[in-house]
Amino acid sequence: MLRIDYNIIFTIINLLVLYWLMKKFLFKRVHNILDQRQAEIGKSFEDAKKASDDANALKSQYEESMKTIQAEHDRSIDDAKSRANAEYERIISDANRRSSEIISAAKKRADAAAAEEERRAEDDIASMVKEAAGRIAASESDSSLYNDFLKEVEGQE
Repeated sequence: MLRIDYNIIFTIINLLVLYWLMKKFLFKRVHNILDQRQAEIGKSFEDAKKASDDANALKSQYEESMKTIQAEHDRSIDDAKSRANAEYERIISDANRRSSEIISAAKKRADAAAAEEERRAEDDIASMVKEAAGRIAASESDSSLYNDFLKEVEGQE
């Protein structure tokens, strides 16, 4: 026959009481701690997502500022090139103007020197003509004097 021992009944009652006490005092606290940890982990993931979004926003802002800086750099180089070209053109035009002035002054000096030479030549010719006229007048009948004069003039040329 089946006989139930009191020890088994007390053991079962002890187990049920122990289960109820553990459930009441231990499992609730463990579940609370697990829920808190789950919330902290969720918050950490949210913070990481927010930090990642902030980093991506800063990265896009950095890239935008780099584009702006590059555009300003290119604009500065273009401005410097245009100023350099303007300065180059000014220097070239100034040099051309000065060279024209120098050439004009040289032409004037050359024309003045040519006029001076022409005047001297005219003076020399006039003095030779006077001298020849004086010799002819002194001895009009002497043709040898005229021939001597012609030889002298031919020798000077």
